[in-house]
Amino acid sequence: MTRLFAVLLAVAATLAALPVWADDNRPLTVTITEEGEGQFDVAWKIPPNVEAAFLPDMVAPDGCVAGELTRHWSDAMGHWRQREWNCPQGFAGAEIGIDYPLANPNLATIARIHRAAGSVQTLLLQPGDHVLRVPAAEEAEASGNTFVEFLRLGFEHIWEGIDHLLFVAGLLIIAGTWRRILVTVTGFTLAHSVTLALAALDVIRLNTRAVETVIALSIVFLAVEIARGRRDTLTWRRPVTVAASFGLLHGFGFASVLREIGLPDEGLLTGLFAFNVGIEIGQVIFAGVLFAAWQVARRMSAVQQQAAPLQKFASYGLGITASYWMIERMSSA
Repeated sequence: MTRLFAVLLAVAATLAALPVWADDNRPLTVTITEEGEGQFDVAWKIPPNVEAAFLPDMVAPDGCVAGELTRHWSDAMGHWRQREWNCPQGFAGAEIGIDYPLANPNLATIARIHRAAGSVQTLLLQPGDHVLRVPAAEEAEASGNTFVEFLRLGFEHIWEGIDHLLFVAGLLIIAGTWRRILVTVTGFTLAHSVTLALAALDVIRLNTRAVETVIALSIVFLAVEIARGRRDTLTWRRPVTVAASFGLLHGFGFASVLREIGLPDEGLLTGLFAFNVGIEIGQVIFAGVLFAAWQVARRMSAVQQQAAPLQKFASYGLGITASYWMIERMSSA
């Protein structure tokens, strides 16, 4: 079983090496604040690991007049733009364009619309979507379910977080049996849930790039262990210990998106819980897919015969990919 999981990890690590921006799963973040009658403040940013040249422009809906840029700056959080829009008729139900000057560097979009009445709407777009449709008032009221919005946000966040998924895949290889996998993933879940909550609530704050660097290091650690093979070490005897230890750091990484967009004032705990549940659902589906693929692969004698070299290939692919991420993140920390 251990060796067959390595086959799947080899493919995952190879694919992960292709989109080099995928190591940082923070999105394009858009914040639209209704300042007064027909007046809107629009601010947006891309994460710091993406070159400023990729920063898109937000195209105002029909009937709106976009003012000059009020601010345009870069800091440790990313590259920002801000401008005012004058929309006498409002823009409920309107479409906002996202115009990348070069190409979208594999960024999803999270938009938060703060209305003058106090309500907040969260909108999510996949990297291939470049049109942000603002819900009409009745649609916003019908879809404004905090639990559902943050559940979806957590689910999409884990699937865009290739580094987190590769760490889980490495844990599966080391755990080996289904029972040990269950214990190991549970330890990882409990650990990152604690630090996710502490970081999202601003009880503890660590440097984001430093955390992401150590997350990449955790994958390198697993890759080395897999490459060296099963031995009498703590990692192989009790993988749950490693999973829980590094899980504490992964929790700070999961919290990055919540800090970007902010938790709602009303339903704060609901949003936090839903986000974490969404992450766990995505994580369980990922582990389940790998396990199901193993059930099929174990019947293939050709795979069994090539298991050892494939495990080596998987560990090297995983280690090289994670090392690249680690160096890249260290250089911009």
